[in-house]
Amino acid sequence: MFEKCSNPDCGLPFDYREGRLIRFCSRDARSPAEHHGVEHFWLCGKCSERYAFAYERGVGMKIRPRAAESQETAERGLAATV
Repeated sequence: MFEKCSNPDCGLPFDYREGRLIRFCSRDARSPAEHHGVEHFWLCGKCSERYAFAYERGVGMKIRPRAAESQETAERGLAATV
């Protein structure tokens, strides 16, 4: 289990009453097919307003600014309508 915010620049101690907690299920290619790993990530209240979690293949779970998330979503929506 984690002890602090997933933002490396923050480090606020974990408080289940605020912020954003996610559960990420992954499958390890080196393990048997029926093995699933579960990881938990948490952003404190302030960080969850500015950042979102994003999965990057081959790297794992990362945080990125919400502004970038909104821009990518808008670009995908525009591309889908063209």
